[in-house]
Amino acid sequence: MDSKIDSLSNAVSIINNKSHISFSGFAHSIAPMAFVREMIRQRRQDLEISAVGEAWAVDMLSGAGLLSKVRLSNFMFEGWGRCHNFSREVEEGNIEVEDYSHYGMINKFLAGSMGIPFLPTKVMNGTDIVNVDTIDKSNKFKEYTCPFSKEKVILLPKIQPDFAIIHSSRADKNGNIQLFGISSSTEEIAKAAKYVIVTTEEIVEEEVIRKNPSNTILPGFLIDKVVHVPYGAHPSGMYQYYDYDVEHIDIYIKASKTKKDFNKYLQNYVFNCENHLQYLKQMGISHLLNLRADPYYGYSLKGREEKYV
Repeated sequence: MDSKIDSLSNAVSIINNKSHISFSGFAHSIAPMAFVREMIRQRRQDLEISAVGEAWAVDMLSGAGLLSKVRLSNFMFEGWGRCHNFSREVEEGNIEVEDYSHYGMINKFLAGSMGIPFLPTKVMNGTDIVNVDTIDKSNKFKEYTCPFSKEKVILLPKIQPDFAIIHSSRADKNGNIQLFGISSSTEEIAKAAKYVIVTTEEIVEEEVIRKNPSNTILPGFLIDKVVHVPYGAHPSGMYQYYDYDVEHIDIYIKASKTKKDFNKYLQNYVFNCENHLQYLKQMGISHLLNLRADPYYGYSLKGREEKYV
C-alpha cells in the first residue's frame, strides 16, 4: 500500500473555495488548528461548515472572513464565553446560519455515514430550533407521524461534507488512526465525508497501531491523507500529549473582541509564520513543554489558575 503521508501545505491545497467541510474538536480538545491556520494562509474562501461543537475552527475561520454558511449546534469557548468572531460575522450578515441541537447534528452526520437519506428524531420537538429561518429553507427538517406508534417525529436529512478534517493522537502510513480520550463526533464526521484528511501528533509503525486496536477509531481505508503536525491542536489540547493553553486562549479571546485586534492576531500568529514549525517556534519551546501531559495521568500536573473572562 502506498503511504498516505503528505505535507500540511499539500493537504490544504486540495480544499477548494466553496467547499463543504467539517472538523473534529469539541470545547478545547482535538481541534485541527494547524490545518485551520494553513487554510487561512492559503485563503480558502466562501466555505460552508457543518459542525457539532467545533468552535475553534469555525471562530478562527470566521475572523479571517472565509465562511459563508454554517450549520451548527452551540458554539462557545467553555470558561471564556462567546465566540466573538463568529458572532460578529453572523450579526453583520456575512454568514448564513442554521442551528440544531447537538443530537440533531449528530443524527445528520450519522445518516450521512450510513448512506441513508435521513434519520427520525424527537429531540428538537417543541423547541424554537424548528421555527427559525434556515439555509436550506424547507429542507431543514420534515414533520412526520410514525406509522407504527403514531408519535410525532421530525426527519433530519443527511450531511455528507466534501471534506472532514480530523486531528488524532497517532497514525501509521496506511492511515489507521488512533485517538486517546474522548472522540466526540469524530467517527461520524469522518464516515460521512467524501474525503478525509487527518493531522496527527505522531506517525508510528503499523505494528504499534496493531498492539492497541481498541484505540483505533478509524481504519486506513476511510482515510485519504495523513499529515504529521506535533502540537497540531494548539491552543486546544490533546489528552496524553498536552493541555489546552490558558495563557494563549486569553490572548486569542481578547484579540477576537474587535476586527482590528483580531487582524493583528492573525498577522502575528498566522501570516508571519510561514508554516507550523515557525508557529511552534513563536510559541516557544519552554512554553510548549509546560503544557505537556504527565504520562501517567494524561494531563499536566503543573498547577495553573483557570481564568474566565
